[in-house]
Amino acid sequence: MTKATKPIPVYTETESFTKNSFRDFYIASYQDRQDAALRRVSPHRHTYYEIIWITEGSGTHTIDFRDYAFKGPCLFLLQPSHIHQIRKDGPTKGYVLKFNESVFAAEAGAGNLLLKYGIFDNINVQPVLHLDASAVALLDDLMQKMLQEYKQPSSLSEVIIASYLKIFLLQVYKFKDLHQEVWQPAPEPRYLIYRTFKQLLEERYQQQHAVQDYADALALTPRTLNEITHQYAGKNVSQLIKERLVLEARRLLHHGQFSVKEIAAQLGFEDAAYFTRFFTKNTGVSPVAFRNKVSEPVPA
Repeated sequence: MTKATKPIPVYTETESFTKNSFRDFYIASYQDRQDAALRRVSPHRHTYYEIIWITEGSGTHTIDFRDYAFKGPCLFLLQPSHIHQIRKDGPTKGYVLKFNESVFAAEAGAGNLLLKYGIFDNINVQPVLHLDASAVALLDDLMQKMLQEYKQPSSLSEVIIASYLKIFLLQVYKFKDLHQEVWQPAPEPRYLIYRTFKQLLEERYQQQHAVQDYADALALTPRTLNEITHQYAGKNVSQLIKERLVLEARRLLHHGQFSVKEIAAQLGFEDAAYFTRFFTKNTGVSPVAFRNKVSEPVPA
């Protein structure tokens, strides 16, 4: 009898964003103790994006079962589909930043940032970025600014952090672009389908909520499309549709220009009651409660 394969654990925001007043964002600095045994973490994946910014130390980072040697300062960009594990040669120092796309809810137009630039794509990119002194200084400064805002929140902190994060990601994109080789192999056909699906979702999420709609548009079966999105995003099509609807709903509620009924209509829901049930089920709070919460001042 063969031994059953142990499933690779998947960590969610609920488990990882501990003691966190920001629902969609977490950041921390760390420094391993010289006299402490290094913690060994088994291979795992996340439901969120993760940035690991190692300022000092070395080791091996295994991403999707391939080993990459690293030596700080260096940067890792991990998307939800990545399975990864870090093994350290000795104590390291740096930052860990975690977020999902909803962190940009208060900033209209930024939600498509990850899709437009492919910053976290693991196709034709370096899994570990070693940067020059000027890039290190710039990224380290942005990390420290986000950490300070996170530790001392105010009523504007979510918008400020989203802005810093957007700048950080665009700077990383610029650095990656400079380090790209002149020749690159063509992207995988399944990856191109995934990108096309994401573009269709951005164009049609207000009108089309069914998986079948997107499968038909791509001349695929729902099962095949689900396999593709799970490969590159770690989520099925239905989850991605729900997340895009929730993201836009949170944006509209945050800015307070429309009633719940008007928002429901804009997002293609038949009535406000159905939209309220959908939003509550996927966020844990009602639309009205969410709006009231984001409008409350944060105590100093």
